[in-house]
Amino acid sequence: MHPSRERFLALAGEARVIPVIRTVLADGLTPLALYRRLADDRPGTFLMESAAPGGVWSRYSFIGAGSVATLTAVGQQAHWQGTPPAGLPAEGDALEVLEQTLAALGTGVRSRVGDGLPHFLSGLTGFLGWDVIRHLEHLLDGPEDHLGLPELAMNLVTDLAVHDAAEGTITLVANAINVNGLATGADAAYDDAVARLEAMSAKLSAGVDDPVTAVPDRWLTATAEQVAAEAEDRWGDDGFTDAVAKAKEAIVDGEVFQAVVSRRFSVDTQADGLAVYRVLRMVNPSPYMYLFTFETPEGEPYQIVGSSPEALVTVQDRHVVTHPIAGSRRRGRTAEDDALLSKELAEDEKERAEHVMLVDLSRNDLSRVCTPGTVNVSQFMQVEAFSHILHLVSHVEGDVAAGRSSLDVLKSAFPAGTLSGAPKPRALRLLDRWEPTRRGPYGGVVGYFDLAGSMDMAINIRSVTLHRGQAHVQAGAGIVADSVPQSEADETVTKATAPLRAVLTASEMEELA
Repeated sequence: MHPSRERFLALAGEARVIPVIRTVLADGLTPLALYRRLADDRPGTFLMESAAPGGVWSRYSFIGAGSVATLTAVGQQAHWQGTPPAGLPAEGDALEVLEQTLAALGTGVRSRVGDGLPHFLSGLTGFLGWDVIRHLEHLLDGPEDHLGLPELAMNLVTDLAVHDAAEGTITLVANAINVNGLATGADAAYDDAVARLEAMSAKLSAGVDDPVTAVPDRWLTATAEQVAAEAEDRWGDDGFTDAVAKAKEAIVDGEVFQAVVSRRFSVDTQADGLAVYRVLRMVNPSPYMYLFTFETPEGEPYQIVGSSPEALVTVQDRHVVTHPIAGSRRRGRTAEDDALLSKELAEDEKERAEHVMLVDLSRNDLSRVCTPGTVNVSQFMQVEAFSHILHLVSHVEGDVAAGRSSLDVLKSAFPAGTLSGAPKPRALRLLDRWEPTRRGPYGGVVGYFDLAGSMDMAINIRSVTLHRGQAHVQAGAGIVADSVPQSEADETVTKATAPLRAVLTASEMEELA
């Protein structure tokens, strides 16, 4: 266990949050088993995993076992749920409160706790939904908000388990948070952290059933069109293609070069987030896999489950990377099919033009917050294969400028050009006019701010929002001058298929006795 009590007391004078860590050998437990033992769909808990293209799972998985407080926003105003540390702002613009919270709690103490540790130990994790853009741009009220969920929810993590697939170990983390901000009480804070580590250790060896579940194949083998037909679509193809036509008119008129129009599919379900996540990670393994459980300020539970292929932006050691993804094809049935489709995608002038615009937009976004001369395109327009889809992918990188924070970087890039359009401000205003409902969590970001200054935020796509007995899946298509409306409608169905399959399958799963 580290740091030692003596080392902890020395660090307590310079940091309000100190991770206390124990590493255990538990090579028989999977991340899902850890989640059941430590989190079990309680509000303030989460599971984050990663699978690279080709189905290779990444080294670390993160299981959030508890949070002391959650920062939410309703109507752009901040609201704390739980017990936030003293001295943090309790009201005002939610992004300003988030910035001040990170500044007040942020510390470099992580690097002095121990070497070779996972990249996330303490901080805030959750989502910033699409409508956070209303904090950053002067937009009108926009369409009706049919979901009625907070604009953002970020958990201040206390208890965490990190599964190391390479070594078969689990790093248990109990963050000692100086809630009252006073210098006294460090001994008690250390004792409390040690007690929480002991409690987590005990749960790991407790007799929790890890169910064996029968997975019906009806929806796993259904076509994309059959899957989508089970969902309610507020627009339908006709409404969506009408919006595509309006977007094309706006492009001809010179208002925008591109706009990303989206539609929402909704399904009644009693499946919980863990069941949906289990199926989604099976059918659509992706670089960003996540399950978050929250409560609204009124105490209503909701969950966000996703398998996103795309990071909006990551920051580590003051270096920032963004990964614009635009241009897609369905995967083929064979490697030969994939090769032909990849060639077709790489040579498609419409897809290439859309991708180039979004790479330029990413360069402009990063140039506002990076040291001049450091922004560069390190990978350009490569075809990458994901579980069900081929994408054109580029990487844009830079060094964060002095005086700029990770949140500054996020605000500069938010929302993704691949979810809005170009020029971004005008596209946002037009989308407010065309789409029938606010997007909610969809199109925003999910991920974490580490208190040592790192950040990793994925675009919340290929995801499900579970709330009040319904599952909501949203998908969009990038519209350019030569877009074919029905083809764009078909693209949204393709993108929505994996999360809808997961919901429909999870709704019919049965545990075996």
